[in-house]
Amino acid sequence: MTSPTLLALPNLAPTRRAVEWAVSASGGGRAVSVKLLRGGMSHANHAIRIESAGSIREVVLRRWVRPDWRETDPEFSPDQEAATYDLLASSAVPAPRFLAVDAEAHECDVPALLMTRAPGSRLVRPRDEAAFLAQLAGALPLIHCVDPDRARRTVPAFQPWYELDSLHVPEWTRLPSAWAGAIEVVRGPEPDEPLAFIHRDLYHGNTLWVDGRLTAIVDWTTTSWGPRSVDLAHTRLNLAFSFGVGTSDRFLDACREVGAADDLDPYWDLRDAVEFLPDMRPDLVSAAKLRRLDDFVVAALARLEGRRG
Repeated sequence: MTSPTLLALPNLAPTRRAVEWAVSASGGGRAVSVKLLRGGMSHANHAIRIESAGSIREVVLRRWVRPDWRETDPEFSPDQEAATYDLLASSAVPAPRFLAVDAEAHECDVPALLMTRAPGSRLVRPRDEAAFLAQLAGALPLIHCVDPDRARRTVPAFQPWYELDSLHVPEWTRLPSAWAGAIEVVRGPEPDEPLAFIHRDLYHGNTLWVDGRLTAIVDWTTTSWGPRSVDLAHTRLNLAFSFGVGTSDRFLDACREVGAADDLDPYWDLRDAVEFLPDMRPDLVSAAKLRRLDDFVVAALARLEGRRG
């Protein structure tokens, strides 16, 4: 799914009225700072520090600033994300806590969601890879066991981020035959797999850490009711992008240790890989990242051939 970069979007800074709404909806007080948080393609996320009765608390104002979101991604709405946070509140998933929603922009300049600010920051390079991967893997069962009856009624059904007819071998690849094979596989039948609540965009970039400890999973915009392997494959591919296929495979081993990947079908790795194709252009990403995507596809095809053999 392709979106403009956040830096190109208008209305990044919240209006004074939006900040006042955030302060009031979170319990009152006085805003002492408003800071744009890094990351995001369709949203502007601002941390607001609020002073009240001599103490400081922090909330995050999440605003739908991309002008065309209602046309391109109407199912990923503030109301939908608020409903997801309501689901998470009764689970063991580490996540921010929902405070308020202004879905129709009655108080804010654009539709907005207000939540607590979870402690921690994104981990660029883990010091202890084994502990890092074990905690990522351990988060999967927590997500996938969120109340299935409520989740099925609350979140949309899983849908791919591509159209089969639009898939083609990328011009930049050094391994065109591998991509031709990957596209052939994803055009085939989807493996039969139990469905569950899934994050849909789960990977290490959507997690927060304090001193090597996972403190929160964030960005719940695209939650779905779908195959659990979607989350596993998406996390694996992003690990391959950042650290290489070896780290991705060690994550799979960690998932097996916690029962989150009894038998990952390589189909899901290939399906996640083709979903990245619209954004994989040499003018947008590094040559190293393109090589790692090639390597990931080759490894998935090899695993698939091994299963068939």
